[in-house]
Amino acid sequence: MARKSGFIGDVTSKLPGLLGNRLRMLTAGVEKGNRASVKDVDRYKEVAGTGQDWARSVYGEYYATSVSVYSAIKVRSDALARPPVLVLRNGEPVADDHPVQKLMDRMNRWYSRGDLWRATEIYLCLWGSAFWALERDRMGQWEIWPLRPDRVRILPDREQYIKGYVYMGVNGPVAYTSDEMVWIRYFNPLDEYAGLSPVAPLRLSADMGMDALRFNRNFFRNSALPDVIFTTEESMSDEEVEDFYQRWEKRYKGTANAHRPAIASFIKDIKTLGFSHREMEFVRGLRWSLEDVSRVYGVPLPLLSDYQQATFANINAAERMFWRNTMIPEMKFLEDHLNEKLLPILGYSELRTKFDLSELEALRENENSRVERESMLLDRGVLTINEVRRQRNLPDVPWGDEPFLESARRSHFSDEGLRAEMPPIFKVEKSVGG
Repeated sequence: MARKSGFIGDVTSKLPGLLGNRLRMLTAGVEKGNRASVKDVDRYKEVAGTGQDWARSVYGEYYATSVSVYSAIKVRSDALARPPVLVLRNGEPVADDHPVQKLMDRMNRWYSRGDLWRATEIYLCLWGSAFWALERDRMGQWEIWPLRPDRVRILPDREQYIKGYVYMGVNGPVAYTSDEMVWIRYFNPLDEYAGLSPVAPLRLSADMGMDALRFNRNFFRNSALPDVIFTTEESMSDEEVEDFYQRWEKRYKGTANAHRPAIASFIKDIKTLGFSHREMEFVRGLRWSLEDVSRVYGVPLPLLSDYQQATFANINAAERMFWRNTMIPEMKFLEDHLNEKLLPILGYSELRTKFDLSELEALRENENSRVERESMLLDRGVLTINEVRRQRNLPDVPWGDEPFLESARRSHFSDEGLRAEMPPIFKVEKSVGG
């Protein structure tokens, strides 16, 4: 993914020259952005970029330090990577060797299809934005490369809304014009030039869970809290204390000496120690943190390995709810960005993309329920026989385009012949002709 930056010195002074005539050519004749946003753009943002305040690098650390955040994001990213993306023309899939379909199947030389979608979902879940850099390989074919959102600066423009983007690399900045980048973001009501990270409202709760774990670990590692304290009025030297421990362990240590009565003539009192209510609250803190992560990322608790009161039925229901309420809306959101941003840049505005959900087990309807639903729609004339047969990849029949009862009445088949011709699930048990 080598790309020459063309920068010399400070990016704030070299950016206009970098974009240069090419940017002016691309924006010539294009309608202006909205007039209100012009008042929010200053010269510094136009040159240095904006959006970094909402894409802090520390957000990425939660993926590596918080078990609940990592689990929720991994469930979502793995789910997004499962279905393939179909490229459609007039509702029909294009050929497998179509340039856009090939790009959707293999984003670049090093990333698989699943790699790109996992990276995209992880970036969105951590920073609320995902940036796809559009590059060309040596053969001139398009490639998609995901960029770390916390390193990308957006360059607002008074005329065209967004002038371009700058990737702040370790060894220097790289500039992209607006036709070389696809910006995917969660809407931010507080800053239109930044995505809203789900971690932003979640930080306090996630920190509480991590603090509880740190407290628990440090408690057992460093507190050295004994079960009992022996008190005495005598002053004991270090040698006497050590001798007491040796004799005590020799007499009472081990399973054979469990609960053996102890006698110590110089001991005045024994105090038993335990955990306070405050120290036991860390369990509730962990639970609350996990529930907040579940709420923010839309991942039901059973899918985060929380099996309290879980049954086979409600786990299946949780999985279906996860797909219907979280992942399908997310895929529609991404489809819109592909259709409205990526395809026009590639020169294929007439095409559309769609995630293929047909092979997802969680969304497959129970066969018995499907038969009952289709039978009811047939009886009420909502569907025809041929419409149902097409859904099941069966060939049409000559009498199948009329409402079910009408086609049965008009057919010249006998009762037995009608049952033989119809799909097995719609065979009638008695004459429908009256």
